[in-house]
Amino acid sequence: MWSAAISSVIGSAYTSVSFVRSFHPQLEKYYKWLIVGFIAFSTIIFAIVGEPVTLLIIAGSVNGLILPLTLGSVLLASRKKSVVGEYKHPAWMLIFGIVAVVVTVVAGVLSLQGIAGLWQG
Repeated sequence: MWSAAISSVIGSAYTSVSFVRSFHPQLEKYYKWLIVGFIAFSTIIFAIVGEPVTLLIIAGSVNGLILPLTLGSVLLASRKKSVVGEYKHPAWMLIFGIVAVVVTVVAGVLSLQGIAGLWQG
């Protein structure tokens, strides 16, 4: 489990920093250091908590919140002519996308509510 947890930390560090670095040119300039910092920070948390299964569950719960944010952003962008040009996103796909966003938000919130119970006897 330790190997799975630490590889999850490294993978999520790279993914998170790759996403965040697009926000500002300074972040892009120092993204390698941001990755190293994120991995170091995550490793310290891992060492303090010391429970790989718990950390994997928490990482999964937090990652579960990224999907609805990303999909919601893409759905909003699909309706803006300044973003997609002449492309017409089908209404049925938008509806299914909205349903997916709602379901994943509910699932993400429910998974976060159960996290506190991980440290209780």
